[in-house]
Amino acid sequence: MTDPEFTPLLLRVFIVGGSIAAIGATILFLAFRAFRGREFRATVLVAALLGFVFVCCLILLRFSILK
Repeated sequence: MTDPEFTPLLLRVFIVGGSIAAIGATILFLAFRAFRGREFRATVLVAALLGFVFVCCLILLRFSILK
């Protein structure tokens, strides 16, 4: 038998993970397009992506510790 909370929990994981992946892919796409002419802008976009992923990881860690 499966846990009744498993399906909603898995759905939340897919929603959060999918949104993080979509935002990250969009920022990477914009950063790689910006490398053609303005390297400073591309570097800022990649740094912003790394910061975003780091903050998301900290938020998810905080939620896992609260449980």
